[in-house]
Formats: sequence, C-alpha cells, structure tokens
Amino acid sequence: MKLATTTEDFNRFCSTYKERIDCIYNAGFRYVDISFYDVDKSMELLGGNREQNARELKAYGDKLGIKFVQAHSPGGNPLAGGVISEDIFQNTIRSIEACAILGIPNIVCHAGFDEVWDKAKFFEMNKKFYSALFPIMEKTGVNVLVENGTKANMPNGYYTNSGADIKELVDYLNHPLFHVCWDTGHANCEGSQYDELMAMGSDLYALHINDNTGSSDLHTIPFLGTVNMDDVMHGLIDSGYKGYFTFECCSVLRPSHYWQGDRREYSADTRLLEPTLAMQSEIERFLYNVGMHILKSYNCFEE
Repeated sequence: MKLATTTEDFNRFCSTYKERIDCIYNAGFRYVDISFYDVDKSMELLGGNREQNARELKAYGDKLGIKFVQAHSPGGNPLAGGVISEDIFQNTIRSIEACAILGIPNIVCHAGFDEVWDKAKFFEMNKKFYSALFPIMEKTGVNVLVENGTKANMPNGYYTNSGADIKELVDYLNHPLFHVCWDTGHANCEGSQYDELMAMGSDLYALHINDNTGSSDLHTIPFLGTVNMDDVMHGLIDSGYKGYFTFECCSVLRPSHYWQGDRREYSADTRLLEPTLAMQSEIERFLYNVGMHILKSYNCFEE
C-alpha cells in the first residue's frame, strides 16, 4: 500500500493548496488527498477560476512528483430539512469536476441525515441525493464514496455505522461508480473492525486512517488512541483491499475554537492560544514515520 494524507492537515496554517502540498511533500508523502471539506478554504478549486486553478495545481503536483489519489467533498448535511441543499450539491459537483482535472479517481461524499429518520427513510433520502450526482459521476468517471459514521457524532437517528449496513446502502443504490470509504476512528467508537472490513469486501475503495479513545471522534494519529492497528491491517489484507493507506489525522493540534470543545480562555495573554506551522510540520513527519512502521510491519509498504 502507498501512504497518503490530506491537505486538511495544513488548512489552518496555509492559505493555498500549493503551500499545503509543499508541507506534505516535505514530510515525505508523495500521495495526497485533496480536501474540499472547508468550503471557505477551498474556493481556489470551487470558485470562478476553478478549472484553470485545478490545471495549474495538477501541473505543480506533476513537477513535484506528487499524485492526487482521493478527495473529500464539501462538508455539511446535504439533506438538512429533508431536501437537497443546493449550495452543498453545487459545490459537490464542482469538487467532482476538480477531481477529474486533478486525476483523482475517488471522492468521499457524506450521506445526509436527520435525527428522526429510521433506516428505510435514510436509504430513501440518500438515494435521492446520490442519484442526483450520477450524471456528473458518469461524465467524469469519478467514483463517489459513502463513509461510515458513529453514534458518538450522531447519537439519534439512523446512520450507516457498520460494514454490513454501508454495504447494503451501496447495493441499494446499485451504481458502478458508488462505493465505500472506511474511517477507522468512526469505527473505533463502534467497536472492533476486522469483521466490518470483511463485510464490505471489494466495495472498499478508500480509507480515512485515524485514532481516538473510543468515546469521541478525535482524528488523531494511530497509537495515540485505542484503535488496534493489527485488527485493521488483517481486515484490509484479508478483504483484498487494493487502495491507498490514507491518513485523516488533521486534529492532532487543536485550534482554539474547535467543534469538540474550545480551549480555555485567558484574556490577559494569547501568545500561546494557537499551535504553529512549525509544530504541524513536525507532526506531519511523525505521521509519515508511523505510517511506514504500520505498513512495513505487514510487508506491504510501497513507495
């Protein structure tokens, strides 16, 4: 397997995709996940000059020897209020178009949700959302991947948190360009992972590798939490996974304002309120070394 990580690692520290990619490259990574999750920080590839910017970014990656291998669509609930969000839908289409220019085969698009939906309603509503993306998927050839969730993030209502359920959703939509991304952190909040990975089989196209302590979605580095990486690796190998080993550990250094809790305030002095780019660069090098250790331990590390 080949190691990849997300540009989200440097969203808080860098203003352009080129700057983020430089930081990822300097840490040792040669395979990159382009994040569109934060729309405000993604307008370079979603705004008015997006096609030209995407072509220039592709050329820059080629010059460095970087390959763009997967992406994450804009964040938010695409079915808030039980209707397709026009803003999220249009930005998702633009992100898929950018993937086509960048040569990215797979993009993760979160399912929509509502706390009052049961499984049948969840499947029905998400078929409407994902089916609306089928034309741009077919035009570009880009796979859209649904991601597993966890009750730690959404305690009420139904969501595809298990390998069996997410496989059932893929079969329900029944489209050759619709598959799965497995998030190991979300899965860790639900339990062990081997059987879940086996349940998805050949529909598993991508990974979000991250860790936590099992109670909340921390997106930290493996070995800083309770994910059993032997459990994960055996599941990936035995299920025949052929994709990239892609990290999504972008919250190791928290900003002062964070969705899982803000830093305590001390208004008299704020010089240590935020982490620095230098800190994140050290984290990124450590992340690459952790990935090499995991994959080399199972004789499956690829340059």
